[in-house]
Formats: sequence, structure tokens, C-alpha cells
Amino acid sequence: MKKTILLAVYLIFIPVWFYSQTEAPVSNSPVIFEALAGNKGFASQMTVNKGIEGIRGLGFFSVANISSKWSEDSSKDAMIQANITFEIIKNLRLVGGSHYTPNTGLRPTAGFMYSKNFKDFLLVVNPRFIGFSKSSIAEGFLMMEYKPKINENWNGYARIQGLYSETIKDGEHARSYLMLRLGLSYRSVTFGTGANFDSYGPLKESKQNYGVFAAVRLFN
Repeated sequence: MKKTILLAVYLIFIPVWFYSQTEAPVSNSPVIFEALAGNKGFASQMTVNKGIEGIRGLGFFSVANISSKWSEDSSKDAMIQANITFEIIKNLRLVGGSHYTPNTGLRPTAGFMYSKNFKDFLLVVNPRFIGFSKSSIAEGFLMMEYKPKINENWNGYARIQGLYSETIKDGEHARSYLMLRLGLSYRSVTFGTGANFDSYGPLKESKQNYGVFAAVRLFN
């Protein structure tokens, strides 16, 4: 478990150092780090979604999910992706890059990403293919985030984030999860209660984790 937490901390400071070396455009989305401490273990997620300065339409998108049971010395559950994005039309981007898990290793990935802000509501849809071989996986990602304003500094916060993937060859379940978050945001910090529901492999072996979470926006 200590190794898992240290890895999560390491993943924070790499983008912190990188973006401190360059002046990011003001309109860029923030880098967000989130941690959940639950009844079964620790889970973290870091999201980087940045435009590349000076190149219109080109950007970088990365998500790193790491979780581990309290009884484990190191994490066996990690999913890390890093992608270059290109906006085809407003709100719709081509996405291509790499995808890593301990079980499948490093593989190429490609797909589309649609994101749309409706005032206090954010919708993100990301269908993609992982790997280009007989063991390729089709995957769908969906996130809905609602942040109603309470006053100048405070907002409500609710998020539903889900993923489902299956092998293209036989249509069997490969990996899926559902993340639920409910809480409050104060300026750049969000906190509240959360739940993670994870399923693995054709038999859909499941793992649940309920607890409290905190997230911080590192850059705007």
C-alpha cells in the first residue's frame, strides 16, 4: 500500500514540474488529481487535458488510475493512458496514443472524444480501440459532471464516470468500472463521499470500494 501511495504522489509532481517550466494558455483545462480512501483500499486518478501552445487544435490528454487494497504492498490495478488529440470540429477530437495496464502491457490506442460544457454540466464521451491485433479491445468511456454554483467560492459537485471494454474477437467482457462522487467544491478543492465499482475479465470478478475523496485542480 505504501508503494501505491508513493506512486500516486510521484504522478502528481511530474506534471507539476513539467507545467511549471512552461506558461500554459489561460483557457486550458486544469490538471486534476483525486484520491479516494475507502473501506477496501486506496484509489487515485490524475487527469491532464492541455492544449499545445502555439499549435491550434492540437493537445495532450492523459488519465492515470491506480488502486490497491490496504493489505497490498504494491498496486496490481493500474490503467494509464497518454494521448495526442486533434480537434476536427468544435468539441470533437481525434485521439491517439498509448494505453498501459499490468496485465496487457503497453499497447497503441485510437478513437474519438466528444466533450461539451453546458454551463454547470460537463459531458465527455470517448469510444476507442486498444491494440491492433487479434486481442484488440473496444472500449467506451462516459463521464457526466455537475457543479451547480452556491456562491462565489462554493459549488455543489456530482460525478458519474463509467468505462466498459470487451475483446473484439469474441465479445467477452475485459474491464469495466463505475465511479460515483458527491460533495462540494471550494475554489480549487473538491471533497465528499465516493464509491468505486470495478469488474475484471470474462467472469466479471468484482471489487467495491466506498469512502471519502478529495480532489485538487493543480493548474488552470
